[in-house]
Amino acid sequence: MAVLAASILSFVSIPFFGHLSDRIGRKTMYMIGAAVTGVFGFIYFGMLDTGSASIIFFAIILSLIPHDMLYGPQAALIAETFPCHLRYSGASLGYQLASIIAGGPAPLVAAWLFGQYHTPYAIAWYIAACAVISLAATALMTDHTGMEIDGELKAAGTQAAR
Repeated sequence: MAVLAASILSFVSIPFFGHLSDRIGRKTMYMIGAAVTGVFGFIYFGMLDTGSASIIFFAIILSLIPHDMLYGPQAALIAETFPCHLRYSGASLGYQLASIIAGGPAPLVAAWLFGQYHTPYAIAWYIAACAVISLAATALMTDHTGMEIDGELKAAGTQAAR
C-alpha cells in the first residue's frame, strides 16, 4: 500500500520537478535532487529503525521524492548536453551505461555493505557517496535551460555552407 501511495505521489511530483527545473534550471534542480538524495538515505533508514508501522509507511512514501527530483529534469538535462546531431544516441548511450555501471550493481553493493557492517547506515553512506559523484559530474555540465536549440542547427548549417 505504501508503494502504491508513493507511486501516486510520483505521478504528480515527477512532472512538478520537471516544470520546476524549467523555472530554476535543470542543472540546479538536478543538483538539489542529488543533495537531497545524499541526505535522505540517513533519514530514511532512521525512520525504518523506529519500528513504527506508520513512520515506516511514511518513509516509503517519502522515499520516491528525492528520486523524482532527479528524474523530472533528467531527460532534458542529459539530452541538451549533446549537440543536435548526437542528441538521441548520446542520451541513449548515457542511460544504457548508467543502468549497467550504476543501477545493476547497486543492490549487490548495498547487500554486501549490510552484510559486512550489519547496519543500514553503511548503505546510506554508499548513497551519499553516489550523490557526491552525481553532484561533481553535474557541476561540470553546462545548463542549457532556456537556450534555443535551433541556434545550434543554424550555426551548423552556416559552417557547412562555408
